[in-house]
Amino acid sequence: MSSTETRPTTTDATKIAVWAAAAGRCTFCNQLVTSNEDLGELVAIGELAHNVGWGRNSPRGDSDLTDDERQAAENLLLLCRTCHKPIDQNGVKDRFSVMRLAELKREHESRIQALTDIGADRKANIIRLVGPIRGANPELTYETALEALTAAKLFPALIPGAFYSEYELDLRHIPDFGTPAHFAACASYIDGVMNRVNEGVRHDEIRRLAVFAFARIPILVHLGASLDDKVPTRIFQRHRTDTENAWNWPSPPPAPPTFTFEKTTVGNVADQVALVVNLSGTIDLAELPGDVISSHSVYQLSPDSPAVSDPSVISSPQALANLEKTLRSFLATVEAEQGKIDRIALFPAIPLAAAVTLGRVLMPEISPAWQVFDRNDERPKWSQLQRKKPGAVSTARSVVRQ
Repeated sequence: MSSTETRPTTTDATKIAVWAAAAGRCTFCNQLVTSNEDLGELVAIGELAHNVGWGRNSPRGDSDLTDDERQAAENLLLLCRTCHKPIDQNGVKDRFSVMRLAELKREHESRIQALTDIGADRKANIIRLVGPIRGANPELTYETALEALTAAKLFPALIPGAFYSEYELDLRHIPDFGTPAHFAACASYIDGVMNRVNEGVRHDEIRRLAVFAFARIPILVHLGASLDDKVPTRIFQRHRTDTENAWNWPSPPPAPPTFTFEKTTVGNVADQVALVVNLSGTIDLAELPGDVISSHSVYQLSPDSPAVSDPSVISSPQALANLEKTLRSFLATVEAEQGKIDRIALFPAIPLAAAVTLGRVLMPEISPAWQVFDRNDERPKWSQLQRKKPGAVSTARSVVRQ
């Protein structure tokens, strides 16, 4: 227990430890605690504050801690002058308990450690796509993407001279929502931006991509098909269970599911194939269009037990990797069983990230095109909006039909 009211001296080693753990930033307001106040020199405004006071009569000083323990780095916080005063001021200091100050110190220093642990080779260029979904405009700000990016131990790569929104695809301004013209305009807009992205990949200016996308499923499939497959790409998923950290992958991640596909219907037309993807829900085959049921060979893809089709089935990057592996196996099986075909009718009940992955599995000039059907919730009917691109063939990676 402290036996003197003479303020002890903090060692230089302890000061360095506290300043380093806080990254030179105030534990409360995050301000960098060095300030050039136009005096022609650097002015330090950072101060070390005691949690348990340095003496028994100092703020929060009634404690069994020894003198050495009171002066240890674990008991000291780095604060700016503005934030230091209130925690020791009569009338205000009682709002800051020892437990609360310890919590603030732990949160600040843990955040600093997590961010500074990200290596220089972990930069990624952000692609952020937002489009209306059934009349509603979703929220996906740059700040939201940045939080999820750093949680995944990545940091944003900014192109010199460019704003951070260089690869922002905002489809909310495109008119005629839900029509073939709307889809064609969205696809054209995506192609224009992605041509710049892929040019950056080809010139080694882009080494990693981070994709955040919230739009209708056919548009997300088109985005995925537009991504260059020669660069590492992290696709993020919006989760329904955690609204505050909606785009952060859960940590630690749950055990990733595996997936299986099987042929459930043999069609009477050799080159007509359909794939039903049951991930976020289950599609009743009886709801498929009559011509598909009568003519197509229908495959179904779903999670392996014990996983079930549920909105949270894709809860980690490894789950997406497992899905991608299964989709590639499906495409190889279709080619072996059905031969070369032009397109595959796609009926998806899938999360957002899975839609982008569906596009990414298409190989340029080799894979069939996805002919994506969209379910009309107001009427129990599936409909398609076909997009045609002059001069392009249906097996091109860039051609995805809605």
